[in-house]
Formats: sequence, C-alpha cells, structure tokens
Amino acid sequence: MKKSILTLGMVAMLFAGSLTSCKNNEAKVEDAQEDVLEAKQEVAEEQNEANQEYENYKMEINEKITKNEQKIADLKVKKITGSADAQERHNKRIAKLEARNSELKAKLDKYTTYSADTWEAFKADVDSTATSIERDFESDK
Repeated sequence: MKKSILTLGMVAMLFAGSLTSCKNNEAKVEDAQEDVLEAKQEVAEEQNEANQEYENYKMEINEKITKNEQKIADLKVKKITGSADAQERHNKRIAKLEARNSELKAKLDKYTTYSADTWEAFKADVDSTATSIERDFESDK
C-alpha cells in the first residue's frame, strides 16, 4: 500500500511538473516570438533611417555635382588669351574636371547596398573624390 501511494504521488508530481513545464515552454515561445517581432521592427526602422541618410547624402553630393558642372561651363566660356599651349592646357583641365565629376556621379549612382558595413567606406570614398575635385577647381586659378 505504501508503494502504491508513493508511486501515485510520484506520478502526480511528474504530471504536475510536465504541465508546469508545458506552460513555461509556451510562455517561452510567446516571448521569443515577441522578441523576434521587435527585432524585425528595429531592423526595419534602422533600414529606413539608413535609406533616409543615403537619400540626404545623395542630394548633398548631387548639389556639389551640379555646382561643379556650372563651374565647368563657366570655364568653357572663359576666354584664354595667350599661346596655343595655354589653350591646350585649359582644355585639358576642363576635360579632366568633367571626367572627375562624371566619376563622382557614377560612384553615387552605383551605390545600391544599404548596409552599415559598406556605408562608411562609400561615404569616405565619395567625400574624398568630391574634395579632390574642389581642390582641382581651386588650383590653377
């Protein structure tokens, strides 16, 4: 009789334990689902912020490109007096500036990967090219 009571008690404890652990697992699954949903929302928000940052940056660089195009147009109109050699240097300078400005525009248009890993490298490269072009405009004035 003691054995049957003990066995019944142990079975009852195992049963109660299994019910309790099922509820814990269900609660854990629900918590995990909530965590996944929150993580997805955070990733979506970060992606939207990254896209917005890229669009703002693209507008800023496009403004620089437009200003550069205007400066190039002004240089083309500018009359160079002097030798044919001076005229040739002037024309080569204009061609170089046009090529560099086109390169900058191509870099900007080519960027389609919106990841944090590549963003900083891309931005540094474009900033460096834009700064270099600005220096080229300033030199030979």
